[in-house]
Amino acid sequence: MKKYFVSLLLICLCLPLHSKAINDPGDPPSKSTHRNIRFSNTQDFWFVGASTGIGIYLGDHDKQLAYEDRICPKFEIFAAKWFNNSFGARLNIGGMEYKGLTQTKSLSTGKIFDPGQRLLHQTLKYISVNADLLINISNDLLGYQYDRTYSFIPYATVGGIVGLNHSNEIRLSPGFGLLQTFRINDLIDINLDLRGNIHGDGFDGEYGGRDFDGSFAATMGISFKIW
Repeated sequence: MKKYFVSLLLICLCLPLHSKAINDPGDPPSKSTHRNIRFSNTQDFWFVGASTGIGIYLGDHDKQLAYEDRICPKFEIFAAKWFNNSFGARLNIGGMEYKGLTQTKSLSTGKIFDPGQRLLHQTLKYISVNADLLINISNDLLGYQYDRTYSFIPYATVGGIVGLNHSNEIRLSPGFGLLQTFRINDLIDINLDLRGNIHGDGFDGEYGGRDFDGSFAATMGISFKIW
């Protein structure tokens, strides 16, 4: 009976040590993060954010006006979802105004630019909505890494643009862009976004010269990951 009691006592003393050896192999514990606590090695989170920057419109007569005189402020808000390590989707809403030239007085600000060519200044207030297909090239080439500092993400986009203060034109606006993200921490990224869109001719109220108009934007902003 005494031998049985001693054996049982030794087993009870050894169990905690054995458990510790399994859970603590000697390596220091890895830092807990949102990624390794909740997910496996897959990029599948939501993110939302806002950005601001500059935009420029490319209309029929706008080339007569210097580029620096056509640059206008632009804002965007967005929500997005990564489906896997390579592909995601983003809904983007933006707008403000574009500046250019027109020969139609009713579409102008009334300020004359060149009386010899009947050109007047024009301001187009607008809002745009785009759905973007995101392709994470960094993950494709280097593999997924949740704490990667920089990501290179081209995208294709389709959407629409609506005029608010001239002829109230609505045009489809497909295009391409490049999103670059810079990681701050597990929850926050800084974004640099370059976007180009084409619009059917006449969004600025004038037809002729080209089959389509275009626009370009460069914005910088912040996004918040929702794990």
